[in-house]
This record gives sequence, C-alpha cells and structure tokens, in this order.
Amino acid sequence: MTQKELQLMYDKYMEILHIEINQLKCKPTEVRHLIGRLGEFHCALKTKGDLAYTPNQHGFDVVSQAGKKVSVKTTAQNSGFITINQKTMNQFDKLMVLQMVDLELKELYFGPFDRLIPLCRPTRRVPNKFELDITKLKKLKKANPNDQSII
Repeated sequence: MTQKELQLMYDKYMEILHIEINQLKCKPTEVRHLIGRLGEFHCALKTKGDLAYTPNQHGFDVVSQAGKKVSVKTTAQNSGFITINQKTMNQFDKLMVLQMVDLELKELYFGPFDRLIPLCRPTRRVPNKFELDITKLKKLKKANPNDQSII
C-alpha cells in the first residue's frame, strides 16, 4: 500500500469515527476496532512503512521503511492498562502507544518495549501478558519531555 493510499484510508476511517461518535453517539471506548486501525495507519504513515504482512499478524502491526516491526497499541482510555502479550514480545522491534483524545491521536510512546517493563505488571487473569499502566506512561512522558522516544 502506498503512503497516499494509507493516508486515504486514515482519512476515511477518521470520517467513520466522527460519524460513530458525533451522530450515533458512541463513546470512543466503544469503537476500539476503528481506533486501533487508525493507530496502525498513523504508525505506518509516520514510519513511512506498511501494514503487517497479513491481517491480525501476531506480534506486530506495521513494518517501517527501515524494516523495523512495530506493535501499535491505541486506546481511548484516560487511565487503566494496555495489554501486551509476553509470547509475542520478541516479534517486534518497537512499540507505539497512542491515545485518542478529542478525536485526535496523541503519541504517548514510540521506542523499545524494554524501557516500559518497570511500568508493567503481570495480568491477574490471563497468563503470559503484561499490563502497561497508562497513567505511569503519561508521568514518564512528563518527567522526560526531551526524550524523543516518549513522544
């Protein structure tokens, strides 16, 4: 898919998101599938890459122009946790965390996952998964405003 096609898809998905939220009165947290896909398009555009090889690719969502595999996590939650599968952590090079705020995607983090392990806890209900604390991630961003991996 070309960058132009990715941008077109991003714009169309954003249009649908606006309809879901403004006309159908859905909450952003109720349209996770749209927000997740928008996050993938955002990442592919930013990295000048492409979407993963197959739909629902395990471990990563985007392959950057430089050949790096990126796992994208997008949320509309202001707090809470993002789940990361420990079994697929070795399948991506970088993690991008995005948050939907006022119908706009904000980058919270883009870099190696290893830096975020101190912000995670093992899940209580599902084995082999980490929960990344969104509030702690935001605090890390505030404490390190010049760190380019913490966008």
